[in-house]
Amino acid sequence: MSAVLTIRGIIGASLIAGVTFLPVATSAASVGHTASPIVNVWTEPASGYGFLDAAIDSAEHSIDVSMYELSDTTIEHELIARANAGVDVRVVLNSAYDGTTHNADSYAALHASKVHVEWARGNQIFHAKYVVIDSRVAYVGTGNLESNDYSSTRDFWVEDSRVADVDAMTNTFISDDAHVGTTFQTGGLVWSPGSTSALVGLIDVAKRSLLVENEEMDSTSIESALKSAARRGVSVKVIMTASSSWTAALESLAASRVHVRVLSSSQVYIHAKVICDDCSGGAGTVFIGSENFSTSSLSYNRELGVITTTPKVVRAVDSAVHADYAIGTTVTAPHATSPSKGTSGGSTVTVTSLEILINPGAEDSLGVHSPKPDDSCNLAVTLPSGYKSQSQGLGVARANVDGNVTWKWEIGPSTDPGTARATITCTAGSVQRTFQIR
Repeated sequence: MSAVLTIRGIIGASLIAGVTFLPVATSAASVGHTASPIVNVWTEPASGYGFLDAAIDSAEHSIDVSMYELSDTTIEHELIARANAGVDVRVVLNSAYDGTTHNADSYAALHASKVHVEWARGNQIFHAKYVVIDSRVAYVGTGNLESNDYSSTRDFWVEDSRVADVDAMTNTFISDDAHVGTTFQTGGLVWSPGSTSALVGLIDVAKRSLLVENEEMDSTSIESALKSAARRGVSVKVIMTASSSWTAALESLAASRVHVRVLSSSQVYIHAKVICDDCSGGAGTVFIGSENFSTSSLSYNRELGVITTTPKVVRAVDSAVHADYAIGTTVTAPHATSPSKGTSGGSTVTVTSLEILINPGAEDSLGVHSPKPDDSCNLAVTLPSGYKSQSQGLGVARANVDGNVTWKWEIGPSTDPGTARATITCTAGSVQRTFQIR
């Protein structure tokens, strides 16, 4: 008897007996994540969703669908048609976070047919997007089945036929359908709750480059991992759709040498959730899934993604993310520009710019104005440890004919956090400013 049939029987018997059965599922932490081979990959919006229509129409025995948002009458009619043909069609729809309102029409249409449709547990957001056909092949995506969004959103889908992966998805679906909630982990599958360590681990092993697209940026763990990668010399590129919700996080990433670009709402909407690790010429490691970079998505929601090294997937993600990055607008770290004044001998020297919150390994800059053209000025920086910085770029510099001078220097990667002090001494006067090293 297969693992899928076994768990179907066990859960069914347990519910009939009036008890809750929790099969022992191996945790992601204990298994680790290896790469799963992928059969096909689709890049949206260019590919369209015909591949999923064909997959549903091909089902002979069973279809399992777990979806956050479903509003596609074509797919609904296809599911109903297969159910009418004797196929065991099961659908779990998200009910939390206004899900019962958003998915109400689809639920009603499916419920009125032979499709077995269930609302997911109301105390957990079901954000996963996957479809399993005949317990033999699975389709895992970043996009919802919302036909109105198909033409305007950047999303990816993959086809996974690895037996262990498909069994794990099917068994987890059956458990969720029965409101038991057990997760079955195998291979390259990345499930939430509990996906933070897998995604941080993928970022941490990058040696040369990281390409990242996501809809949200609200995870301290992910953000810290991206910053750490940039500080150790990895070329980190992040591309998202512009939103005030993530401005502070993206500016903070930019301050740590992460290359951040955003697209406007009139361009393709970045709904994808992907990481491309050391991707070049079809080699590299890719994560594709439903997980947004937020505490809720990584730690509490039901989510699903997959890690793979399949060349066609690497090439697809590498190409699409680079294309999005090429048309994006660069996000830069904010600079403080409020002036400070100091006097010596009755003359005034003014600080015109200084980045007052800086990360180790980042480049800081400071500008001053002297009332004396061509003035000779010296910049000395005292670190939080009390030692004088020896970074190249500090020291004596000469103002231009307008009395303006700027220094640029690197904050050492191993610099301790705390308050640093900049002392500027010109012949026309002197001034001090403090700034924070994180």
